[in-house]
Amino acid sequence: MSNCFILLAAGKGKRFKSNTLKQFTNYKNKPLFMHSIDKALKSNLFKNIVIVTNRKIKLKNNKVKIIKGGNERFKSSQKALEYIKNKKFKNVFIHDAARPDFTISLLKNLKKHLIKNKAVVPYINTDNSAKYNNKNKVINLKRDKVLLTQTPQCFDFKALYNLSKNNKNIVTDEATLFLNNNKKIKFIKGE
Repeated sequence: MSNCFILLAAGKGKRFKSNTLKQFTNYKNKPLFMHSIDKALKSNLFKNIVIVTNRKIKLKNNKVKIIKGGNERFKSSQKALEYIKNKKFKNVFIHDAARPDFTISLLKNLKKHLIKNKAVVPYINTDNSAKYNNKNKVINLKRDKVLLTQTPQCFDFKALYNLSKNNKNIVTDEATLFLNNNKKIKFIKGE
């Protein structure tokens, strides 16, 4: 088992509009981020779990490591990848702490598809009409072609690390690194 689960929990939650950061808000009797940690532990898929945060967190589990995050999501992701680079992980799963409602079944499905792929990303479609604004011209998109990507996203560690280590651009997820570098991603149905 050479998988690592990285939980990005350093976000500022600007859109959440609360005195408590979204990922630390109490949800179903525990902090939101703990739902993801508990599922990762329960899945038995991960040798280590790394929480990337700018808050003090104390957890009593030797599988869970806590490191300081960056000022942007992609910087926190880079810090986590640097932290684990010498730990000989084959695969890395990266998840946003403010999204607790994935299932262990999704984790297993992602891992299954990672056997033959270097990047596996879950998505859902939209039932809403979708438009795109390009240079002040709004065009309709075919909603059945719109992919709303989710986390956790999983990757071959070396492939992701090599794309991430020199990245200076703001990216909203790790799939963007693959797309920006014309690398193949296996998209699977999310939840």
